[in-house]
Amino acid sequence: MKRFLTIISLLLYTGFILTGQSSDPFVSKCVMNTGNEAKYLKDFRIQLGKAAEQNDLRYKANMSLWKNTKYRFTMCSAEDSKGQLILSIKDDANKVILSSYDKKTGKTYPFVDFVCNKSGIYKLNYDFTDGQQGSGVGVVSMVK
Repeated sequence: MKRFLTIISLLLYTGFILTGQSSDPFVSKCVMNTGNEAKYLKDFRIQLGKAAEQNDLRYKANMSLWKNTKYRFTMCSAEDSKGQLILSIKDDANKVILSSYDKKTGKTYPFVDFVCNKSGIYKLNYDFTDGQQGSGVGVVSMVK
């Protein structure tokens, strides 16, 4: 009887947790843009005002990435954003190893793929082009 009550309690608890989650339509739409071969891992909601000066990307997060794994970083900007959301990835030596913004051409890529060559903690730096204000979401996925 005790085992039966434990199982029922776990099922009710799981049902409560699953129905209690709310999904953000903007994040969901961005996740859908990652492609069928990508598996969602994490998202970062970014909301920034206009920068006084553009020195470095302002939103910073750390993420553990694994060797021999292909990741896709997708950036989505809200319609009312003044600039496009961009990403720069730095390694443990603080060296930029990948960017979604090409300074030479001024082109902004909506997603970038990265094959990790070394497991470790990587710095994900987000901002909007030219330090503009905006809101957006960065989605990290693993590509099969």
